[in-house]
Amino acid sequence: MTLPLCTERLLIREFTADDCDGLAAVYGDPKVIWWEPAPYSAEQTAAALTRILGQYASEGMAEYAIVLRSTGEIIGDSGPVLREVEGVRLPELGWDLRSDCWGHGYATEAARALLGHVAELGITRIYSFITPGNAPSRAVAERLGMTIERRALFADVLHDLWALDIR
Repeated sequence: MTLPLCTERLLIREFTADDCDGLAAVYGDPKVIWWEPAPYSAEQTAAALTRILGQYASEGMAEYAIVLRSTGEIIGDSGPVLREVEGVRLPELGWDLRSDCWGHGYATEAARALLGHVAELGITRIYSFITPGNAPSRAVAERLGMTIERRALFADVLHDLWALDIR
């Protein structure tokens, strides 16, 4: 189940250096990057892409491009990333989608497809860090079978840590 992964509607693959414009459509959307003071600029998106590409080499995982198979356009990202929470590095499965793509089940479809990849990486328990008021992401976590393990501070904001044991 190595990358790229194909689902009925999506292709999930590693980002490349050529994906800055596609990622900018996601990170430049104020509804997506709601926790930041403003949507990402082109420079901030380029820096994020550089970080992601570096994580593939250094950690063997990072956010992956979610590509709509029917059009070939990048509509978001999802993937396992190691995040420090209260002094412990935990593997987080997150998802970001352009707001015009919300409500179609793409986040669930991508995250569900990535669970097999997560298992291949040797991860046996995956987390999603979701703020209590983020109902759409909570719904994705529930559809994946995740449950709230506890609350914790992440990036100076209280999050519910949703967890799932990977078989």
